[in-house]
Amino acid sequence: MLVVGLTGGIASGKSTIAKMFTDKGIPLICADELARKAVEPGSSGLEEIERVFGNQVLDREGRLDREAMAEIVFRDPSARKRLESIIHPFVASEKERIIRELEALGHSMVLVDVPLLYESGWEGSFDLIVVAYVPRQLQAGRLVQRDKLSLDQAEARLAAQMDIEDKKKRADIVIDNTGDLEHTCRQVTAVLKKLEAVVIERES
Repeated sequence: MLVVGLTGGIASGKSTIAKMFTDKGIPLICADELARKAVEPGSSGLEEIERVFGNQVLDREGRLDREAMAEIVFRDPSARKRLESIIHPFVASEKERIIRELEALGHSMVLVDVPLLYESGWEGSFDLIVVAYVPRQLQAGRLVQRDKLSLDQAEARLAAQMDIEDKKKRADIVIDNTGDLEHTCRQVTAVLKKLEAVVIERES
C-alpha cells in the first residue's frame, strides 16, 4: 500500500485538498480526528492532560477546553511538547491500525492528513509527502479572518509551526493553494495520476 502524508501550515487549505482526494475515492486518515479521540472524556489521555496542566484546560463539562489549551501551547514550546508526548503515541498507534485495515480491504493507497508531520518527526512513516502551500502572509490573513484572531495571535500560531517555506522545500510534491478552487483541483487531479503511477510501478 502507498502511504501518502498530507501536511501544510495553518490556513493553507489542507482540509480542502484532503476533501478533493476523498471525493476521488482515496481513503483518508485524519490525525486531528485521532487526536480528538485521544482526549475524549474518560480517556487516559485527558486524565494525563489534567494531571500535567491542571483543570484550567477543562471546560465546565469536564471536556478539554481547546481554546485554553491552545493559548498555553502556542506560546510555550515546552508545554506543546508535553501535550504532544501525551497525544502522539495514541495517534501513531491508531494510524497504523487503520492502515492495516484498509490494506486488508484491498486499498492500494491511503492519504494521511498530519498538520504537524515534520514537526513531529513523522517523515519516515510515509512513502511520499504532499505539502499544501500558501505564502506565510496569506496564511496569517486567512487565519485572522477564519478564526477571528488578532494578528499577534495568528503570528503566535504560525511561529509554533515549521515555516511553510521549509515544508515546501522538504516536500515530495507541492500543491499551490494560492489560486481558486478550480486551480487547486486541477493540481490534485495531476498529483493523483502521479500517485497511481507509483502504485502501478510498485505492483509490477
